[in-house]
Amino acid sequence: MNQQPETETQRDEAFDAWLRSRHGGAHARRTAERNAAFFLPHLTPGMRLLDAGCGPGSITIGLAAAVAPGEAVGIDMSVDVIADARALAESRGATGLRYEQADVCALPFEDATFDAAFMHAVLQHLPDPLAALREVRRVLRPGGIIGVADADFDGAIMAPMTPALAMAGAMLGRMRQNAYIGKHLGGLLREAGFARSQGLAQASAEGTPEITKLNGEFWASYIEAPELIAHIEARGWYTREQMAEMAGAYRAWGASPGAFSAAFWCQALGWAD
Repeated sequence: MNQQPETETQRDEAFDAWLRSRHGGAHARRTAERNAAFFLPHLTPGMRLLDAGCGPGSITIGLAAAVAPGEAVGIDMSVDVIADARALAESRGATGLRYEQADVCALPFEDATFDAAFMHAVLQHLPDPLAALREVRRVLRPGGIIGVADADFDGAIMAPMTPALAMAGAMLGRMRQNAYIGKHLGGLLREAGFARSQGLAQASAEGTPEITKLNGEFWASYIEAPELIAHIEARGWYTREQMAEMAGAYRAWGASPGAFSAAFWCQALGWAD
């Protein structure tokens, strides 16, 4: 029997599944104390909170603790990710939270049903981030607050820099729908209907030999993964040879004396007054 050719949608679904599995462990290490520190002071006990695009739910657990005895609801598009989030919450004995499979652009909640909302590393992956923010604004009560955090590839620096590393950075940015969205978070919140917004930023840096070596190897093995190579080649963005050059450049960078990298995570608060 002849096997039918794989469709673009099937390739995208397979790649998305691989991407979730690749980053799932790192995402599960996120915490509210570290990744939502700018947002936690605005939470009070008894609030009802939405974690939109919760991933494996490790941040949701901390947010739920901050609003207890209120409720935290985590939503994500992936059924598998929601299953992982439920398992993590159960393993940690977390209470006051639940998880649902849902689309952030079509939330299954009535208007004005939450006091607070949070989104971490979500908007960079959405084709229409403004639509998502407007939908979250819809389900917030008057006086509600949102906290948003996302990357911005304009805020990344690296040394020593090489043409192959610059090419790798361009490729990683191209894989995201909105690689430069961080600087626009405050403006997007205002456009989505939030009466007030405040922009913030947090810098992270890697500059010790142990960390840069680990980071270089992580990105080298990431770029060498057959799933990523197939995804990039299918789109004609880069060749297999170019990707091998990028991976080698990351390993060389990680082993370089004095290697350094730093990046901004942009953050914003918005009030639904």
